[in-house]
Amino acid sequence: MISQILISALTLGAVYALIAIGFTVVFATKRIINFAHGEFVMLGGVLSVYYSQSLGLPLALAVPVAIASVAIAALVIYFLALDQPASTPISQVMITLGLAIAIKGAVQITIGKGTLFLPTFTAAAHWSAFGVFINPQAIWVFGALAALVGALTIALKTTWLGLSMRAVALDPYAATLMGVTPRRVAAAAFVIAGIFGGAAGAFLAPIASASYDNGLFLGLKGFAAAILGGIGSPVGAVIGGVLLGLTEAISAGYISSSYKDAITFGVLFLVLMFFPQGLLGGRTLQKL
Repeated sequence: MISQILISALTLGAVYALIAIGFTVVFATKRIINFAHGEFVMLGGVLSVYYSQSLGLPLALAVPVAIASVAIAALVIYFLALDQPASTPISQVMITLGLAIAIKGAVQITIGKGTLFLPTFTAAAHWSAFGVFINPQAIWVFGALAALVGALTIALKTTWLGLSMRAVALDPYAATLMGVTPRRVAAAAFVIAGIFGGAAGAFLAPIASASYDNGLFLGLKGFAAAILGGIGSPVGAVIGGVLLGLTEAISAGYISSSYKDAITFGVLFLVLMFFPQGLLGGRTLQKL
């Protein structure tokens, strides 16, 4: 049983890590919490189903198009609502809350309130190894996390944009003196957040379905993972996601699924008592 719980924990943790990285990249470069990020995750799942079933796109095309659509939407949202030099961080956070409500309402009106189901990416119902049943979709989730984190790490270390993001995360004023434009870096961070959020929603949809109203729940879990690992740290986001998923799976498997959220946030509270900045709070983008 413990092996089965670990598989579930790692799958949940990988999804939470994808969501958490979106939070942490935006925070590191823009210094705000984007509370609309949960709706990026919701859009990834809903649009994947819509493109696949309503527009008739093959699944292999519907998912990347959905992720790209979320990234474009994140960029448009940034320039229309958040690229305002005179606005304060608090007002921008409030704007993201309003955007979350607006995105949810727009999806409810245009696509509907029903629960949407996306086929698994692999035809097999499950794989069995040493008595442990593995959902093939879990492998896709792990692969997406590994591929996206690997690409992000390479970009941050080798590309001009990545170096600019690390510079802005360290000192926006000094980065400006060196020729970096923080607003462009922040726009790129929103695109990256859209990619990670959209991927989380799309790859989760075959496991847990998709709906217009699940963005808040997923966003809270991803935010909790980011805080647990240390907001601003992509590595911490992955660690926080895995720990959060592990706590949830063990709580549901050995105690009760009714208490898993209470236990999970209780553990988060205890960790933050001893590590106020999260487990890797000092390891931000510029220290990768």
